[in-house]
Amino acid sequence: MKKNEHVKSRHAAKSSQHSPKISPRPSSGKEAALFNPVLVIRLVVATVIFAVALITRLTGILYVLLLILAAAVAGYDLVLAGLQAVEERDYFATPLVVVLVAAVSYAIGFASEGAALIILYQIGLLLIAYADDRTRKSAAELLRYQDEETIGKMTEILKDKQVGTMGIEATMRSSAGSILKLAMIFAVVYAVGAPFVLPFSYTVSIHRAITIILIATPMSVVVAMPLTGIVGLCYSAQQGVLYNSAKVMEDAGQANTVVFDKAGIFSDSNPKIVSIQSDVIDGDTFMNFAAHAVYYSEQPVAKAIGSAYKQEYKLELIRDFAEIPGRGVRLMIGDVRVILATGELFAERGIYVPQSPDEVGQAFYMTLSDRYVGKIVISTELNDDAVDLAPAMRDVGVKRCVLLTEDSREETQRLAEELDFSEFYGECDTAKKLHILGELSKGAQNHIMYIYSSGIESHSEAEVDMRVSRKAKYADAITLPQYIVNIPFSLQVCHRVREVAVENAVFAFVVKAILIFLSIIGYCNIWFAIFIDMVAAVATILNSIRVTNESLAKSIQYKMGR
Repeated sequence: MKKNEHVKSRHAAKSSQHSPKISPRPSSGKEAALFNPVLVIRLVVATVIFAVALITRLTGILYVLLLILAAAVAGYDLVLAGLQAVEERDYFATPLVVVLVAAVSYAIGFASEGAALIILYQIGLLLIAYADDRTRKSAAELLRYQDEETIGKMTEILKDKQVGTMGIEATMRSSAGSILKLAMIFAVVYAVGAPFVLPFSYTVSIHRAITIILIATPMSVVVAMPLTGIVGLCYSAQQGVLYNSAKVMEDAGQANTVVFDKAGIFSDSNPKIVSIQSDVIDGDTFMNFAAHAVYYSEQPVAKAIGSAYKQEYKLELIRDFAEIPGRGVRLMIGDVRVILATGELFAERGIYVPQSPDEVGQAFYMTLSDRYVGKIVISTELNDDAVDLAPAMRDVGVKRCVLLTEDSREETQRLAEELDFSEFYGECDTAKKLHILGELSKGAQNHIMYIYSSGIESHSEAEVDMRVSRKAKYADAITLPQYIVNIPFSLQVCHRVREVAVENAVFAFVVKAILIFLSIIGYCNIWFAIFIDMVAAVATILNSIRVTNESLAKSIQYKMGR
């Protein structure tokens, strides 16, 4: 039978890969409307009614009714959203808080501020939508000159509504929720107790209290975080490294240990046969024995031989197969005992084989019934783009770089020294690789990223699995061999995504703290609070594109170091 028709088809020849075709991003056709036109009309009408109520200097019930009408036209959907939040027992939802603050404002005589709150909140949402759209377009423009396949994959990734969600967002939402609860408690105490110790009425204290509650809503703190993740995803994809989500980028940015598989990263995942040398048997016979010997093997030599062998396999002749990881194989083919292995294995067993120190490639020697019959040499050329990968990873903050190979211990050590790895494991089959990853992942402080090309059809115990392949199954991130050199840069992008997310959150928290202080001392009313909070939200969204800029903190550290 043909080997490529068998379940063990992993040794079949690798299909040829072409360099990506660079082309501009295809036109998306008709652009989606930024604004709901009905909402825009409603806001225009509400603003006119609001202006009429103020300009005509109406008093009494007619004045209040006009302001209620203005708020109803602008924000009846907010009331519906608030009622839905009550049904879902989400009593701290922003629409519900806004509606309640507006209602209390009407009740205590600040009707104009209540109407202004609804109108400005809705206008703010439009501005946020516009800023969101512009930022998404800027992120998409990062892919303009990538190949069509990468653009297509990123388009599919970005269709997921949760793609920009990060773990830090959940933390910030939780913190903001706790702050809102504390603000409500403080506001109630302030509203009830302030008139007893300060020279103003309950109307003033309640007005300041509801302003504090409004400011404490988490809107501007978290609104930009998904966009920050999306910009990071597109920026990394621009360099040919595609992550499945912003959460994966966040996990990759926290990785302090990166484990590399040699095959497909530092060397061709499908090595080639350089030569077959035998003075005892002809080349076809040698190849026939070699192909049957490695049929069940997972070592690189098996891939090289399997790719070159085009004859029928007679699997019924294979018996007593034994893999010797990193060294070769031994088995019975019919009545012939066959060993195909490295020179190191024969040396350990005291069997002489003629080794050449000047051999170009890795040699595997064959004995038939304990008689040396020749050798086969496979290519071992290193990927020039990957030779500095380990030092580059350490430069971006990775503490440990670990190398896994299927080669012998001696060959692995030689390779590790050449590639600047201080930690390495040789003679690794798939099971041993997964075991090593499991052991490394047991450490509480270890955050593992595993970079491999093939051979593992499941997710490892590492936090992030990155596959150097077009196939994305089970992998959290993918890249192609020509982009391996960009992996360290992609980790910088991961760090930058989190840095900008924290910058945005800190900025929003500072703005809120200032507004709360101004509210307590009487220099911030409701409309001013919502206006500034919305401006802060828009600012954090627009700041998200700064993921593509150099880290300000690192730039300052560099200048100070000089």
